[in-house]
Amino acid sequence: MGLFLQVAIIPECKEDKARMFVKTVAEKYSRILSESKVTDIKYDIVNLCPDECVYKESANGVSVLINNRCIGYGDLAGAISEECGKAVLVLYIYDGDYWAYELYDNGEEIDQFDPIPDYFGEVSEEAIQKFKGNADIIAKYFSIDRADIEKYLIFWSDTSDEKAYEDDEFEYSDWQMADFMRKLGYPYEFEEDYTGGRKD
Repeated sequence: MGLFLQVAIIPECKEDKARMFVKTVAEKYSRILSESKVTDIKYDIVNLCPDECVYKESANGVSVLINNRCIGYGDLAGAISEECGKAVLVLYIYDGDYWAYELYDNGEEIDQFDPIPDYFGEVSEEAIQKFKGNADIIAKYFSIDRADIEKYLIFWSDTSDEKAYEDDEFEYSDWQMADFMRKLGYPYEFEEDYTGGRKD
């Protein structure tokens, strides 16, 4: 099994507030994996353990390395975003095969990126369009130049073994997520021996 990892970025937020938001989301929506799927719950989040998450505050906001074994993705982004009433970007590495993101604002889905939209099988053209990401939206939310991130937001069938930008550390692979985060102003600075963290 490859690496499964999720990082939530909450711009313009302090660590104590981020901890409170994650704790509240866990209390409201998190369930254990062995439970049957609950159909009447707004956000389906599995095994979110706020005390096992790692928080890094920066000048721009907070990044949260979500605990190992948590399954959340878009539901996690939506729930935290609704709770705090602002934008939340959840980036994730799926099974060591690729990285992706989901951006929500006040509980509403704003943008998604997945470099391999047909990873789980054939998808519609509508789904492909949904997963292509929007550099203008990300640039607006993170107050950066779209030119600094647009090369990340391409489907991997269009790439070779190269880097998106010369100053990147990683090629088009799962850990390109770290280069993308750095461009957003939230460098990946979590301990590598953390059980939910980076394993090269």
